[in-house]
Amino acid sequence: MVNQGIEIEAANMEEAIKKGLDELSLKSRDQMDWEVLTEGEEGVRLKVRKKEQKKEQLVLDEINTLLEKLGTTGKIFIEREGKRLYVNITTKDMDGLLIGKSGKNLESFQHLMSRIIHSKDNSIDFVIDVAGYRKKKERTLTIRAKAFAQEVKRTKRAYIFQPLPPSLRRVIHLVISDIEGVRTYTIGEEDMKKVVIAPTRK
Repeated sequence: MVNQGIEIEAANMEEAIKKGLDELSLKSRDQMDWEVLTEGEEGVRLKVRKKEQKKEQLVLDEINTLLEKLGTTGKIFIEREGKRLYVNITTKDMDGLLIGKSGKNLESFQHLMSRIIHSKDNSIDFVIDVAGYRKKKERTLTIRAKAFAQEVKRTKRAYIFQPLPPSLRRVIHLVISDIEGVRTYTIGEEDMKKVVIAPTRK
């Protein structure tokens, strides 16, 4: 949706800018663009709008804000992978806590940041990693999925992975979708479901 802006009327420029910030729910004039429509003895009329923010900058700012609330700071590396942003965070002292057992905390962190960022720009597709944990897991799962696919084709017996979060289940589904003779489906309940590699139905 195009950011058309809204018109503001006030007694003077300072009041108009302040009113514009209030109307747009902004804290700083650096976050707002404005155009003077009329200015004279009767007052000022402005057209104000939120500044367009680069997707990477929005993600960076929101993650930094949350890290500060958690009582830590870190380095954030953002890389474009097609249309998706890959965001890798390395903190001073909270990497293990942010990842959690089997990556459960990382999935919760991803879910929380998705809600926060998508409330401001739901067009941003991004995945969060901590200290490269997710990348390593994806590489390992890719190798295992390919190996187990060959075993399933040979034995005609299904293989069931351990419970995995949605993002890692997706990796297995994508890998197997390119291999003939096998298929995948999911079993279990809630978030930590299991992926099954099975022979293709005849």
